[in-house]
Amino acid sequence: MGTVALIMNPPLPSSVPDPAPATERTPAAARPLQVAVIGSGAIGGAVVEAIEQGRVPDARLIAVLHSGSTPDEIERAIVEADVVVEATTVDAAAEFIPRVTATGTDIVVCSCGVFARFADPRDLIGDSTGPGAAHAGRVLVPAGAVGGLDVLAAAARAGTADARLRHYTIKSPAALGVDEPPGDRSEVFRGSAREAALQFPRTSNASVALALATLGLDRTEVIVLADPQVTRTRHVVEWESPLGSYEMSFENSLDPDSGGRTSAITAWSVAELLIGIHDGVGPGAVVL
Repeated sequence: MGTVALIMNPPLPSSVPDPAPATERTPAAARPLQVAVIGSGAIGGAVVEAIEQGRVPDARLIAVLHSGSTPDEIERAIVEADVVVEATTVDAAAEFIPRVTATGTDIVVCSCGVFARFADPRDLIGDSTGPGAAHAGRVLVPAGAVGGLDVLAAAARAGTADARLRHYTIKSPAALGVDEPPGDRSEVFRGSAREAALQFPRTSNASVALALATLGLDRTEVIVLADPQVTRTRHVVEWESPLGSYEMSFENSLDPDSGGRTSAITAWSVAELLIGIHDGVGPGAVVL
């Protein structure tokens, strides 16, 4: 299955001005995608390295922003970028999502647990205020550590009234920030994806992505297990609806720079999404 992204595209205002003439900021297959990355940790650093090594075709890195970046550097990067990749914390995501989307620029959000703070995730999208921005930029959530979002999103579109989604996450106690349990494995959380993201904001991004693509944050059930024996992160996704029954399991190697919290595949999910943005293809598409 190809890379999957949840695209939250806000409705246009009731009165929309005529589209502005295309400028050099308009993404086009004829030129490289201009990418700014916020954060240089496990995910951000890997995305930066992939672009610099040419492993993200037709992408050009124009800025890497961090806590030491000046206001002018941040503003210039947002204005010049076709897409901004947020790979930091939920607090930074809450700051940059409205700021970036208000200029008409798209933002890829890795810290998607931020959406659990809002009744409607679209409340984070900024009002379009940038020069020539007819509407706000899009918020794109990469599939990250799990796959199959294309199938699940399609099943949800067919109808959710009788649907059920359950997501199991198995991680080490250290990754979850909990005490090591007695025995081999113990359940440390059971509840909604929203509750999981609020309790484990740095380790619930997969749950949030699954929820946003399907039943929403309050109907998606999440079970978090702490296992002191694991050396990889494991995700099990179970879907049941009149359209079909699906069970998917993912066992991911850990990024050595993440303290056991982040799957190494996550940064490559972002890379695939950037390629899809440049090529203009939708979720789940395979481009030959």
